Amino acid sequence: MKKLAAVMLAMSLFALFATACKKDDKTTPAGGSFTIDGKAYNSDYAYWTTANGLIITNIGVAPDYIENFVQIFVDSLSYPKYDFLSRSNVAYDAKKNFSSAVVRYNATNVAGAGTEVTGVTAGTVNVSKSGDVYSISYSITLSGKVVTGTYNGKISNKAAGE
Repeated sequence: MKKLAAVMLAMSLFALFATACKKDDKTTPAGGSFTIDGKAYNSDYAYWTTANGLIITNIGVAPDYIENFVQIFVDSLSYPKYDFLSRSNVAYDAKKNFSSAVVRYNATNVAGAGTEVTGVTAGTVNVSKSGDVYSISYSITLSGKVVTGTYNGKISNKAAGE
């Protein structure tokens, strides 16, 4: 009986130390925010498509599912810096430029009351990547309004129309 108790004690101690020494999973949650008209909006999810570029958004919550997002029409995320230049400009280079942007935000948090801003006149997007985690910062002027923001995390690839 003493032998059985000693074996059980040894197994319990081993299990305790094996789980206590387990490497901690330190996954940094994705996220960021953007600011427009002096108000900040969370952006905790990002995805990219060939047709729609980069969309940095929040995940809407029931019951209203209010979505705030910044959409940047960029051809890839493979280069460190993109400046705004209209795609119709002969100097447009997909490795250096983004062609447009759209910002949708809801300052009142009333469903259906959001504002959409287009008409880019200037802007810069900076991209860096470590493994599969991106760090993106941007400052874009649309219709006289400046939107600045950051996003750090994974970016999902979606098929067009998804």
